[in-house]
Amino acid sequence: MYGVGGIPHTQWNGVEETVGGYPSGNWQPMYNSFLPIYNSMVGDDTPYEIDINGFIGETEVSYDVTVSMDAGMSNSSQKIDIFVVEDNIWSYWTGASAYHNARNVARDWLTTEDISISTAGETETFSGTFDLSIDWNSDSVKIIAIVQNYSSKQIYQVSAVNINDMDPDVDDDGVLNNEDNCLEIYNPGQEDEDNDDIGNACDPCNNLVYVLGNLNGDYTLDGKPTIDVFDVLTLVDYLITAEGNECLQHVTNINEDNFSNVLDVISLVQIILNGGY
Repeated sequence: MYGVGGIPHTQWNGVEETVGGYPSGNWQPMYNSFLPIYNSMVGDDTPYEIDINGFIGETEVSYDVTVSMDAGMSNSSQKIDIFVVEDNIWSYWTGASAYHNARNVARDWLTTEDISISTAGETETFSGTFDLSIDWNSDSVKIIAIVQNYSSKQIYQVSAVNINDMDPDVDDDGVLNNEDNCLEIYNPGQEDEDNDDIGNACDPCNNLVYVLGNLNGDYTLDGKPTIDVFDVLTLVDYLITAEGNECLQHVTNINEDNFSNVLDVISLVQIILNGGY
């Protein structure tokens, strides 16, 4: 990815590199050359946050890497890479003729996946498993996740966690993260009225109510969706202002042509007049 032209090589946030070092493990001059690079980047803003959780079995680790956004950014070429590393491996350094710990040695590149979210408040979770090798010191194994743009090479966020520090049940409801339909909200009963795998406790949209055409989400006393002229008005407002709750955005394409426009208003009016709902 970076076109390494020499060793030692460092890459800073994916966009700035250095090549070369000093003999015999003389690291102090390197610190002075690295410090200005660090200072130029440490205050950079990013819209991304990464949380890593999971649990450890006898020989297998399950993980959930959750990416969230507090500001909008295009997802074009944005990817997440997830690695397994082993820290503090006692090693002989030939150049320095001394033993020292090798830090965060990559053991496995688990996955590279596209990031689909692009708006503030959105989250996306990437889950998987990996085997713990008997040759690794499990107390030193970490998971590292990186959000990087594969076009510009810019790294926007990094998070690391020792596998022993992961929380297998972040909301303490007795349901493990990989089975919990509301990962961060206490809901031991796992109620899911509309069977969309999002629990009632964290589901903003009841899909039994927000059916095609019921844009304002109203319903009868027995829970059946109500579709009438108020939904027509809601659709018109949405098409004019592009504003509305996240639930109505999935029920505006009345004629199912993959576009939401005035033709859907006409279709909705005709269906209501013809008693289709």
